[in-house]
Amino acid sequence: MRAWLLLTATLAVIPPAYADLFTAQLAYQKGDYERAYKDYRELAEIGQPLAQYNLAIMYAKGQGVRQSDLNAYAWATLAAAGGEARGQELADHLRAELAPGSEKIAGDLVAPYSRAALDERLMPKVLPEDAALKTCHIVAWDRDYLRYPPQARAQGIQGNLYVEFVVMPDGTARSPRILYSLVGHVFDSTVRNLILHFRYAERDASDPPIHCAMLVRFRERGLEISDYPKLMTVLSTTREKALAGDVPAELLYGMLLAGVPQLGHSRKDALPWFLKAAQSGSRDAQFEIGSSLLLGLGCQCEETKAEVWLRKAAEADQSNAQVTLAQYALRGTPDATQTQIAKAWLERAAASGDHDGMFYLAALLAATPLKEYRDPSRALRLLDNMKKELGEDPSEFEIRAAAHAEAGAFDQAVESERRAIEMARKLHWELAPLNDRLARYQAREAWYGNLLTL
Repeated sequence: MRAWLLLTATLAVIPPAYADLFTAQLAYQKGDYERAYKDYRELAEIGQPLAQYNLAIMYAKGQGVRQSDLNAYAWATLAAAGGEARGQELADHLRAELAPGSEKIAGDLVAPYSRAALDERLMPKVLPEDAALKTCHIVAWDRDYLRYPPQARAQGIQGNLYVEFVVMPDGTARSPRILYSLVGHVFDSTVRNLILHFRYAERDASDPPIHCAMLVRFRERGLEISDYPKLMTVLSTTREKALAGDVPAELLYGMLLAGVPQLGHSRKDALPWFLKAAQSGSRDAQFEIGSSLLLGLGCQCEETKAEVWLRKAAEADQSNAQVTLAQYALRGTPDATQTQIAKAWLERAAASGDHDGMFYLAALLAATPLKEYRDPSRALRLLDNMKKELGEDPSEFEIRAAAHAEAGAFDQAVESERRAIEMARKLHWELAPLNDRLARYQAREAWYGNLLTL
């Protein structure tokens, strides 16, 4: 049986496609069994079948962990239940070595990581309908903002960006966040302005904001209907790779389904693909699962599950997860502990140069109700460092106004707030909250609260 195990190990060392699976496999090939065991264990515990299978092999061979046929059998059985056929083959061979009654003990060992247990603790419950499917459709736009960035066109740069944003009941957009880009930051400012100038379906004024996603494609011929056959080719190719277990393709296929309205799909269709990639260690996919659970996008809203996925991504320095956890902590009227948590996550995101990390940190430093965390001078420095990236978002001047007011520079606060109102009027925003803040600054009073919508 030991010779057979060596053959199985050889079958298992085909390098997986991405992230932690690849890191674990690389460590295994280098003989760093302690690291390989740690990485495989982490992925196995969130339901990744190949990681469960490789973990079973390491238990069977005593690599990086004390040898145990019982644990090997337990994880092999779990891998088989998850669809890894080699797991059943390994379990069948190991069963002969086990003492009577061992099968139940093995089942108890991995019961916390069974599909039923993970469904209860981690997995999203997909909803039959997705309200955002219609709400997120563009109903009007200014064609002046559909221009290809001249510098990018001159250099022949093309690419795709995945952006999430909030649509208010009046059909205007807020807080565009670039979550995925194949070409660095070349198109970031253009896409943020694009989202702000689109108009979306209006709803009742009492309705809550809706979170939407969009995949924006920059091609030399622009956004033309004739590009859609190419899009279908990309979709088909990506799906084939995703079905073959390519983790980046699983993530991208989910983004295509969630972010391209013309495909007729929605977030609920994307979630199974995000989940596959998340279980394989993709931090971007873990963020997508976490934010979906937190906001109820295509699935039942379950904050406890959301925090698990978001924390996994954030602790691996996925900056969007860090920003989301920060905003989650700042909901309502946050106390000192919640504000400290939010600031810590935003500091980590900002330290990596993340646009939203710096932007949200500036907003917190300018206007948090807790005096010990306010730092208006640093808030303004953060905005100055980002100036070229901020585009036409009135929120920049809202933050500047709050920071100036906190510093006692009320004339500058009034000037910045008026600038924000002028920009917001062009975007058809509801102006009442901005006018209220202007009145405060004119009365030489500071304003405190959350200036950004998530």
